Amino acid sequence: MANNASGSGQGNLKLEPHMIPKLREAFQSALEQLQPLTRGGQDGLSISKPAMADQSSVEFQTAFNKVAGDGPESAAQALTEYGQRLESVLKQLGDIQHAYDSNEHQTAAELSRQLGS
Repeated sequence: MANNASGSGQGNLKLEPHMIPKLREAFQSALEQLQPLTRGGQDGLSISKPAMADQSSVEFQTAFNKVAGDGPESAAQALTEYGQRLESVLKQLGDIQHAYDSNEHQTAAELSRQLGS
């Protein structure tokens, strides 16, 4: 039995119940790999000092740190938003698993009631 799980208007996804635990593991693994990068905030993605004392290294450090950690279009912000999306998917998968388990429990109880009568 496949459950239809629809996202943000991007179409339907057929999800077989036995696939849910593996999907949750994959998304959890991705989130765990991302956390060290997001835990440090923009400081975790910045270059603390130029590679060399020349002007090019200083300019590169400045430009890199600006792209990596400043503003709404920075790498730090993108990683934070990606982590939030991963967490959202994990919650949705948990909700789907719970609904499936509940449905299975209810079906088993109904069958048991019918067979016991």
